[in-house]
Amino acid sequence: FNRKYLKDELERRRKNKKGQELYKKRELKKSKRGDASGDTDSDQDQATGIDEVDDLADFAASTLGRKENLSKFMEADPENDSDAGNSTDSEDMAALLQEDEDDDDGSDDDADLSSGETGETDEDEDEEDVFKKELEAMKEKDPDFFKYMQQNDPASLKILEQNDEDSDEADSDAEMEADESGDDVASGAEVTVKMLNQWEREIKKDHSIKALKKLLLAFYAASHMDSERNEQSDAPYRIQGMSIFNKTVSTTIRAAPHAFAHHAPVVNGKVQVKGKVRVVQALLKSYMASLLELLRQMSDAAMIQYLIKECERVVVYFRSFARYTRELVKELLRQFGSASADDGVRISSLLALRQLAVGATGDVVDMALKGMYLTYVRHSSVKNMASLTTIQLMRNCGVELYGCDGGASYQHAFVYIRQLAIHLRNSMQLRSKESFRAIYNWQFVNSLAFWTEVLATYCGDRADDQPDLCATLESLVYPLVQIIMGVARLVPTAKYFPLRIHCIGLLLRLSSATGIYVPVLPLAIEILESPEFLGRRPVKSTLKPLPLDAHLKAPKEYEHTRVYLESVLESVFGILADTVAAQSVRIAFPEWVVPATLQLRRWRKRVGKSWTRFSKQLQGLLEKIDQSARLVQQNRTKLDFSPSNLTAANQFMSTTEPNSTPVGTYAASLRKVRAQQRALLLEAEAAE
Repeated sequence: FNRKYLKDELERRRKNKKGQELYKKRELKKSKRGDASGDTDSDQDQATGIDEVDDLADFAASTLGRKENLSKFMEADPENDSDAGNSTDSEDMAALLQEDEDDDDGSDDDADLSSGETGETDEDEDEEDVFKKELEAMKEKDPDFFKYMQQNDPASLKILEQNDEDSDEADSDAEMEADESGDDVASGAEVTVKMLNQWEREIKKDHSIKALKKLLLAFYAASHMDSERNEQSDAPYRIQGMSIFNKTVSTTIRAAPHAFAHHAPVVNGKVQVKGKVRVVQALLKSYMASLLELLRQMSDAAMIQYLIKECERVVVYFRSFARYTRELVKELLRQFGSASADDGVRISSLLALRQLAVGATGDVVDMALKGMYLTYVRHSSVKNMASLTTIQLMRNCGVELYGCDGGASYQHAFVYIRQLAIHLRNSMQLRSKESFRAIYNWQFVNSLAFWTEVLATYCGDRADDQPDLCATLESLVYPLVQIIMGVARLVPTAKYFPLRIHCIGLLLRLSSATGIYVPVLPLAIEILESPEFLGRRPVKSTLKPLPLDAHLKAPKEYEHTRVYLESVLESVFGILADTVAAQSVRIAFPEWVVPATLQLRRWRKRVGKSWTRFSKQLQGLLEKIDQSARLVQQNRTKLDFSPSNLTAANQFMSTTEPNSTPVGTYAASLRKVRAQQRALLLEAEAAE
């Protein structure tokens, strides 16, 4: 479709538009004089023709002056993606039946497949069809202008003649295909094991296009056996029985990639088509459409993983077609977020998405990244301890995907972290129950956890492996820390101690991984100095211990109870030990820990008698802190540089692991106890 030719054509039409208007005025005068009885209808037809010229001009102007939409993040959402212009699976099957082995080379689709990228072939074909329809409408409704174009510019109407020739060739090709296929492709022919074995032999031995076409038609019938549209009745083959279904699927998945590797080999990441481009393109489309349809209908986890791995094998062909790339991303995200999916399906979906995103265009990467994050957020509501494991796996999968493209990852992280900051600002300004609910929910907290894990991974754990990505994302650490601290202090009441403990854990994870100091201790000590521990006596209760990991706020029956406050103290002491252990190899550790130890000793002296067990636990923590401080002081006596040498100061005790210090060993033992308690809770939920 030559856009320059269309532009010139429209310029000529604009010049002749004035003549058309004069012609219309003359015809109106004739109708007034009553020269002809049908003049009124003729005038209406001619006016319609002029309006259609204007419509065509608007269409061409929108095509030639197309601008990039700035709201690409909204368009990339797979939930909002529109496939209005895409053909259906039945149209793909019709195209497969009509394409013949003897089609001519030189198709425009050659550039699409040879580029190895998501092309615009489907879009160009749609624009060409619209242009043809506009010309045909002009021929019917404005015959005088069409006759004028034939006399003065016949070259502009060659596209209609070409369309007629293509239709004749397609009809002849369809007849030839029907003659060559014989009885095997009779309407509704039943597929047998003998037919499948014969097709597979011909494909592997002779690379037969004809056999591959028959096999893909049978695969289409198999993939639509349980389709709601019941499209199998229109297919040339029928699948009877599960044994034939399994044989058809396994044979196609074995033979089709082998055939495509011969007819459309991948060279340096790009698809290079040998021979008939239109035929190979139709075969690829049919295979991908049937594979996706089969994946949508499967419910068995093992079969879903098998099909996802097959999609991963041919992902380079998916990249060559924008429509199937979008559908594959949407289907992988659906499988990833399915409530019935197991861990294997989610991991397989992640691997396929990652391979699809690596080397793909920016739109595909944006769609995959945004879809992964939104899928995670939609399914991040915590219902019990078991759901925490699933959410953690989904979060880790999302973090892995965000490491494939640094630029796109930064854009998405910036946008979504900014959205979280805006929600927090609105809540702090309004100070209403509704605004607090917008912040104090699992979706918001798990969103913070997602971006915390992304920054902690690529700016800390893997900073040496991906230094460019670390440098790109590091600027987002500070705003994320400010948001988390604002959420922790939004409602500083005892009811929301679990939420504050979650926020402190996120800050501790970010600080420990990146090495950036975050003042975590004040947030934890504020909990100990609340009126719940210093001012009032707790209410005795026979309730079970409350698992704070699965709660953001205390249930009403747990408020002010001793069992609830004991759970809070266990979590706070674990946080204190982890925080101090992370700083236990710093050169300034003995001085840094002094204010915290003074406050903890004061708290133990005031309320130690009411909380005897925790008073003893706190005494043990203080002793380990003193031992770690003496260890740092002993190492400092051996130094020969001044405090102004920051480079050497940062390398102090760099070979010593924090977990090997006295307080680090104590914190590790507390983490082990918490892990055992969490495992017992999971077993209890599974038993129930």
